[in-house]
Formats: sequence, C-alpha cells, structure tokens
Amino acid sequence: MALLNRVAILLFTTSLLVGCGSLPPALPQVLPEGNPKPMASDRIAWIERQFKTCSGTACPTPTRKTLAIVAPPVAESDPAPAVLGVQPSPSPVASDSPVATAAEPANATILFEYGQDTPSADGQRELERLAAISAAYQRIELYGRTDDIGGKAYNDRLARRRAESVRSWLLDRGVKAEIVVRAEGLCCYLDPAPTEAARRSNRRVEVRLAGRHDELSDNNRKGA
Repeated sequence: MALLNRVAILLFTTSLLVGCGSLPPALPQVLPEGNPKPMASDRIAWIERQFKTCSGTACPTPTRKTLAIVAPPVAESDPAPAVLGVQPSPSPVASDSPVATAAEPANATILFEYGQDTPSADGQRELERLAAISAAYQRIELYGRTDDIGGKAYNDRLARRRAESVRSWLLDRGVKAEIVVRAEGLCCYLDPAPTEAARRSNRRVEVRLAGRHDELSDNNRKGA
C-alpha cells in the first residue's frame, strides 16, 4: 500500500513538470514605436545636403561654406514699380531771337523820338518782335501818328515818314505780307494830356496784323 502511494505521488509530480514544460515562453515586452530621442551629446549638422543628427567625431566640422549653405534666406524687399510714361521735362533753352507763338498779340506800337522818323530803343525792340510774328499773317496795316506840337501839315508828313520807315524795315527783313500805310498827325492820341510822358506815347506807328495763315486754313477745311 505504501508503495502504491509513492508511485501515485511520483506520477502526479511528473505530470506537473510535463505540463509546465509545455507552456509557451513569456513574450518580451514590446515598447511602442517612435522616433529615437537624440542623446544629450548629439548635434544637428548639415550632412549630404540635409539636416541630420550626429554625435562626436561623426559630426562634420562647420566651415564658412557650409554655414553659407544652411544660412536662412533673407527676404528681399521688392523694388518699387517704375512709373511709365513720366519723364522729366527738359529745361527751356533761352533764345536770343524772338519766336512767334499763338499767344503773341496781333498788334504792336513802335515809338519814335521827338521830330524823327527813326524808332527809339523801345521801338526797335518792338520791331524785332513784329518781324518774328509777321510771317504768320497775310496783311500788315501801319498807322503813323504824332504828338500835339507843331502845325498840321508838318505833322501829317512826319506821321507818313514814320509809317514808311516801318514798312521799309519790314521789307528789308524779308516780310512777304501785304503792307498798307496810313498816316495822320495831330490826332488819335493814346494820351491827350499836355505832358511830356503823354506826348512820348503819342509819337508812334500803330501796327495791326490780319489774315493769320492757320486760321485761313481752318476756314478752308471747314468749308470743304
């Protein structure tokens, strides 16, 4: 009987050992996947034209060239757009000779010295202006005048000589317009006051221009 008990105990123990041996081995603990964290000694360097982590002697020594490659770009301000069609106006060039313009008055007053048919200095300057603008007209009318000193016959002749002198001056300058001469002394005063300043303004030849060429061309085009 005792022998049977020993055999039973031995079989039970053997079955326990066999059962434990058939159990699967313990599985290793699996950690969740993730990017490995760099060690404290790791650095980030420019390797193979990209940023990588490295440590120790594996990190390349930075040079001026690599620093220039990895330097962040600096934003450049866009240039202001150019303004088209605007250009500086050239400075006007002064000219010694008068130039005829549309703003020039179509009349003139040529002043003379007392008892003479030669223009004064102011009258000579006005003649120069008249010669510059007269080419734009077809007709020039001259009216000789005098002051209130002297007799009628003398002043009529003086008024005529003044008007004729202006006519001759224009013809000498090559003026092609028709020139009409009229004259009368002791009349038609600009200033009737009995003063020297008034008499100086009355010793004159009045000039009137008529038949502007461009106006006639415009009228012809309108009538066509």
